[in-house]
Amino acid sequence: MTDFADEARTRTARLLRMAATHDERTRAQIVEYAATTPDPPLMSPQGIHTTGCSRCRRTMWLQRDLWVCSSCGHMEDACP
Repeated sequence: MTDFADEARTRTARLLRMAATHDERTRAQIVEYAATTPDPPLMSPQGIHTTGCSRCRRTMWLQRDLWVCSSCGHMEDACP
């Protein structure tokens, strides 16, 4: 498979492919997980960094010098 074809796959398809399982219950859990969690941001040279949101307790992603919540959109300075 070419890189282009792999990049065209949905996040759900990639997760199911990585899991390499035929168990319908496990596959349904993976589909539910992909549908209810946000896509991570593009990886920066520093990698992906996460923390908990102080408002809604969901996941915050480090975006340059800001923490940005993937759920409520709350932002915090990464360098207090």
